[in-house]
Amino acid sequence: MTQDLSAGLAALLRRRGWALVRAGASGGADLWALPNTPTEMYLPRTMHRGSFEATDVMERIATAHGEKVRQTEQAVDLVQFDVTKFRVDNDRFGTQTIPLEAGATVITSAFGMIRAAATTSRRPRSSIGSNYSTLGDEVARSARLGHTEVGSFVFPVLMQVNEPLPEAEATLGTEMFDSVRPESDERRVIRTLAQAISVFEQQVIRPAREPRAADLIPVVIAGGSKEIFAQMNRALSEPSVSWLETSFAWAPSETVADDTPVLVRIPSDARDLVAKTVRLLSTRESEPLRVVTGPITFIAHAPGDPFGEIAIQSPRPSGSGVGRVEVRVRAEELSQLHHWMDTATTVVVQGVVERRPGKPARLREIATPQALSDTISGI
Repeated sequence: MTQDLSAGLAALLRRRGWALVRAGASGGADLWALPNTPTEMYLPRTMHRGSFEATDVMERIATAHGEKVRQTEQAVDLVQFDVTKFRVDNDRFGTQTIPLEAGATVITSAFGMIRAAATTSRRPRSSIGSNYSTLGDEVARSARLGHTEVGSFVFPVLMQVNEPLPEAEATLGTEMFDSVRPESDERRVIRTLAQAISVFEQQVIRPAREPRAADLIPVVIAGGSKEIFAQMNRALSEPSVSWLETSFAWAPSETVADDTPVLVRIPSDARDLVAKTVRLLSTRESEPLRVVTGPITFIAHAPGDPFGEIAIQSPRPSGSGVGRVEVRVRAEELSQLHHWMDTATTVVVQGVVERRPGKPARLREIATPQALSDTISGI
């Protein structure tokens, strides 16, 4: 059976700024428009690759964005994939090559970083040791290596984002007024990696001074661990690697916050800072903060109640499926929390998490959630 492209094309149009002007009748076509341009286009509800309709739509999108049809087709092919590009550079001989050993090291390090992020995405920790998450490892093993690109050596790693497993019925309040689709396990892993190395670049690389334990608290909150930076240090220690650049292209099929990182570059002359970070995170101490991080998926509030409740998506300690931690919040904060939920912003709360048999976990105290970026800047 040929693939139906309609849902993927609709996701791509939304990501590129198109607006749905008018929904067609059942079995018909929807009218889409590119704002601030005269461009409009009908998108059939069902459309298969190779058909006249699909070819026409691809050509129209390519024309609207000034790109080749093949580029549009590739964008549709990747609509359900988060693409992480690990890029290194030191073409000493002008032959668009790097030593084979260096290339092998970068690929191995890329997998090691993703594997570590798959564990810390479930619970922040400074050091994993041998305690990798079995469920996290399953997600990490689903990553695929794409074709390298001409120029500086680029190793694209593709992670398909899938529909999250069904969540148990919400127990929040009696008047739940909003909810969103939960974040997929695959997106959570790549988002954690992106945020962890981005915060590391802000906290350690930019200041260009030897890090202290306090500097690494926000890195750990974001998902950084000894194992992620040990793999980074391994790649940067290759004599033929002058820098390691990691870029992220987020799948249009799933909402992503505007402040989610898209590119982080670490120069090889910063490897001493990376190595020091690894040593600091290797010191086994109690975690500096007990934190819960993730997107908000539910909000509930009864009229007149000075408090509301939210659910922050957080993987269960064991077992698959979507988990969450319920949090009581002040009613005056709900407008901002609603905005963060709609924009898939990663939020952070801290406190004692109570596990309840047969029910979602719950934060014991009333909390004031913060966006991850605000939490980091405030430390």
